[in-house]
Amino acid sequence: MPDKVRWAILGAGKIAHSFAQDFTVVKNAELVAVASSDKSRAETFAKEYNLPLAYSYSELYDSNDVDAVYVATTHNFHYEQCIQCLKHGKNVLCEKPVTLNDKQFKELARLSQEKKVFLMEAMWTYFLPPVLKAKQWLQEGRIGNLKVVEAVFGFPMEKNFTGRMYNIELAGGALLDLGVYPVAFSQYFTNKKPDSITASGVLTATGVDERTGMILQFGDTTASLFCSMVNLMANKAMLYGEKGYIEIPEFFKAASVSLYDDHHNLLEKFEDERTTKGYNYEIQHANDAILQGKTESEIMPHSKSDEIQEIMTEVRRQIGLVYPSE
Repeated sequence: MPDKVRWAILGAGKIAHSFAQDFTVVKNAELVAVASSDKSRAETFAKEYNLPLAYSYSELYDSNDVDAVYVATTHNFHYEQCIQCLKHGKNVLCEKPVTLNDKQFKELARLSQEKKVFLMEAMWTYFLPPVLKAKQWLQEGRIGNLKVVEAVFGFPMEKNFTGRMYNIELAGGALLDLGVYPVAFSQYFTNKKPDSITASGVLTATGVDERTGMILQFGDTTASLFCSMVNLMANKAMLYGEKGYIEIPEFFKAASVSLYDDHHNLLEKFEDERTTKGYNYEIQHANDAILQGKTESEIMPHSKSDEIQEIMTEVRRQIGLVYPSE
């Protein structure tokens, strides 16, 4: 077995920079390459982070110097890029959402197993210490049985009707970009498929959703979820139990978490003192799994990504959001 994984980043946008910066603390790993649709952009990125290799996409797929690829492009490109990586024997950590729908993800999971290469959706929230602490408190029974999950995520984005977020051809809209976080959060803490899904959304003139609300029923637990790209929201998550509740501010990048009793008294607070943005936790997890020869993660397994995709596919069906590429 190799003693380290040689990584490449596919895409050279904002999140690729965050990945490269946090990569410096990952053990048994080496960031060796970056690829972009614009080769000169890849070369500039490589120079900034002292990477030896700058590729076009096709050069990356064919490279013998790369073991794993972090797919950092926008989600409308993920499916085809992941397919190419997997077919060329490259392990894959792909930004969320990994595909546009559950049918596409099922194909990627099948290919991952067939080629015996690792595939994981980069759901970094699942690996952040405050979220893990919340899970620990819940499992310890600190708030009793979980009754309600609330998660909202919204930012006012530029109303550029020719830009990606408003472009139905590019799989724009609030749900896939922002809603994936609340949906994934509810999945993490209920750890099951919903029994029922009720969704309501408001579509823009271009046909994508500007805001979407979802009520998911997981047995005795109700999840109330909302996303919006036209207004700022609290962007926090709440876990309500019979004996108290847990609050996670800015849950998607969680830096702290608080535990309260059923009279609003603060019982405990955990603050993450990390010096990184937090991507290093998921990178380290994926890197370790690859070194162990695994094809999927036990924390973010294929089944979890598939469930998230099934939920969002059903939500889109209910609000009438269909992408032409489907």
